[in-house]
Amino acid sequence: MKIWRGLLVFLLVVGLAGFMACAKGGKYGEAKELMNKSLTAMEAYINEIDQAKDAKAVAAAIGHFKDSMAALKPKMQALDKKYPELKDETKAPEEVKPLMTKMQEISGKFINASMKAYQYNQDPEVQKAQEELNKLMRE
Repeated sequence: MKIWRGLLVFLLVVGLAGFMACAKGGKYGEAKELMNKSLTAMEAYINEIDQAKDAKAVAAAIGHFKDSMAALKPKMQALDKKYPELKDETKAPEEVKPLMTKMQEISGKFINASMKAYQYNQDPEVQKAQEELNKLMRE
């Protein structure tokens, strides 16, 4: 359970940074593009888990999500340094608050999907995929 909470915190921080960009371009245009990619990865994970019928499919879904996040992580870290002001959601501009709500909704679905995946947690393939994802999130 701690692992999923840590992942959720990571995704919310990334989401906040991305959602700070309301429109393509502008000061936070890079963040918006990155957030859209992150949301796409989260939605793909949710859909894969929802459709999973066995541990092998769950492990694949976790692996796909890990690969997507690994590709985004360097850009997320760079934007985090470039725009440190995006970390404090309490000071978010009014224009991004609806986007933050969307991120929270998707995060709830993400947690629900992760709980479904948890039923396969004893499978060695799922354990390995989860360990790789956890390692990525810790680094």
